[in-house]
Amino acid sequence: MRKAAISSGAIGLVLVIAAGLLAWLITPSYIARMPGNYNKTRTYDATIGTMFNPAALASGNLAGAIKTNVPGTIAENVKVQQTSGNTALVRDTRTITAGGGLLGQTVTPYAVDRQTLAATASYPGSWKVIPAQGLTVSWPLGAKQQNYTGWVYQTYTTTTLRYVAQVRQGGITTYEYQATVPPTRIKNPQLLAVLPKSLPVSLVPKMVAAGLISPAQVASLAKAFPGATSIPLAYTYQAADTYYVAPGTGLVVNLSNNEKEMAGVAMPGGTIVPVLPVLAYTYHASPASLSAAVNDANSGSSAIATWGVTVPITAAAVGFVLVVLGVYLWMRESGKGHPGELPRQERHPAPAGGVR
Repeated sequence: MRKAAISSGAIGLVLVIAAGLLAWLITPSYIARMPGNYNKTRTYDATIGTMFNPAALASGNLAGAIKTNVPGTIAENVKVQQTSGNTALVRDTRTITAGGGLLGQTVTPYAVDRQTLAATASYPGSWKVIPAQGLTVSWPLGAKQQNYTGWVYQTYTTTTLRYVAQVRQGGITTYEYQATVPPTRIKNPQLLAVLPKSLPVSLVPKMVAAGLISPAQVASLAKAFPGATSIPLAYTYQAADTYYVAPGTGLVVNLSNNEKEMAGVAMPGGTIVPVLPVLAYTYHASPASLSAAVNDANSGSSAIATWGVTVPITAAAVGFVLVVLGVYLWMRESGKGHPGELPRQERHPAPAGGVR
């Protein structure tokens, strides 16, 4: 019986300890984090309010230089390329297409913490990454109703991801966050590589005739760049974005974004005078992408809940019962009495004078 008590108690203690490890160590450290094989593509339906054709402008074809209200598609692929402990090398590829052609593509590598999803400076020296700050490709697993810092890859700056409300998207509960980026100089070299670095002065009269710039702006340019044959250009990016995030997994289920890139004259003092829009667009998740994101969010939340809550509670409950059973069996065995010896009869001497 004592062997059964020891076995029951030992197995129960193992289950209780395992439950604690699973809930507070294994699940947070190895399950509730970005998987090493993560590879997801989201597609967004876009309306390209304005798109700029640099080649048409250079040739003087102002009519073909700018197109408006063109349907388009934005695709984003996020793929984990390598991992090192709790750090992942993530490649973020964003592609914009419209009118049957490619408008632009950026490929950005980040080193991120696999739990918080924030950019990190702790990564192997062999990795080549953008030194970002804040959130880059997603929210953390277990997103909270609070503000976060987000990375703006176009400008290499940060912005506040402001928590707004709890709302339903795609049939599930999400957290709504909003981000506003004021006009900020574009520093991403991949974006700048496909844009003109200067504007030939010979095109200025045609731009005035087309209503792209005003005579007052032309006068200012003549003062700022006397005798110049070309005018240096710079570009700004601005945005008013809304994100809907599944809190359990941190996945962006849907979004409603409004973004604009503007071309401007780079003045000698460092300021940028806006001239014309290069790319202006709004976009949101396509129905198929929204459905896929909801499925991924549900699947991820289920796995975390199973291994972080359900299994530990079950193991702890079974372990507790086995420990109690072990204690009971031990006490029951210890409480059994042992057969006692029969009392010895006393021998009394015969009375004096008795019968012999």
